[in-house]
Amino acid sequence: MAIRRLALVVNRTKSGVEDIVRAVQEATREAGVELILADAWPVDRATLRGADACCVVGGDGTFLGVAEPAALEGVPLFGINRGKLGFLAAYPEDDVGASIRSILAGDFRRENRALLEVRFADGSFTLALNDVVLKTRDVFRMGRFAVRADGARVNEYRADGLILATPTGTSAYNLAAGGPLVDPAAAVIVLTPICAHTLSNRSVIFDGETELEISSEDGAQLGLSVDGRPTLEAQGRLPLGIRTAKVQLTLLRPKTLTHFDVLRSKLKWS
Repeated sequence: MAIRRLALVVNRTKSGVEDIVRAVQEATREAGVELILADAWPVDRATLRGADACCVVGGDGTFLGVAEPAALEGVPLFGINRGKLGFLAAYPEDDVGASIRSILAGDFRRENRALLEVRFADGSFTLALNDVVLKTRDVFRMGRFAVRADGARVNEYRADGLILATPTGTSAYNLAAGGPLVDPAAAVIVLTPICAHTLSNRSVIFDGETELEISSEDGAQLGLSVDGRPTLEAQGRLPLGIRTAKVQLTLLRPKTLTHFDVLRSKLKWS
């Protein structure tokens, strides 16, 4: 794919981003590529419209904030990590100019990642690259959550909350809550209860074609977060309908970097 128009999304709260921006500007200028600089937040679809690719400078949180508009506009993403872990922002900050020049020359691998489509009771929807989290807002109280899969009863969970994760998102909150790691190429949805009252209530892996419905079985005050975005009041938004979205997000990654390279490095496997 030829990149002639590159969007650059910058998280100005991260230290050292100005040097990165200058390096990207210089590399695109040398290559004759149009650069669209965006540092307003949140990033909307119009900002990315017409771009051949988008470079995100920041951490994984910044990357997640751009995932939905990028997927809806069909714009591939790649990231330069200025955060902590950098599971998604795969390019290092050490030699930004060389990374940008290699990408503009077509030296990358494309990976399509599944998204979750979250439909609310009012008919609106949003997309998640990592996860959807439904939790009790009172940290000292459990909630009761009913889960149905394709209309069939799965379980009623007594727990602090539920995590619904994509394969990409299994290395995030899902992993911290004891859920499994899943290869991002798998077509599945992972449900992991948070501190379930019944110890046998463990993660369930659903086929990617499954349509899930999540509702509350009591009057607990619930909060809802999608990809770590600011928590919403869940009352009035339930039941949630969750399924694999029809659109996917394309990531541009170094050809020599595999998913397991990232896991070994970021999770400090021996």
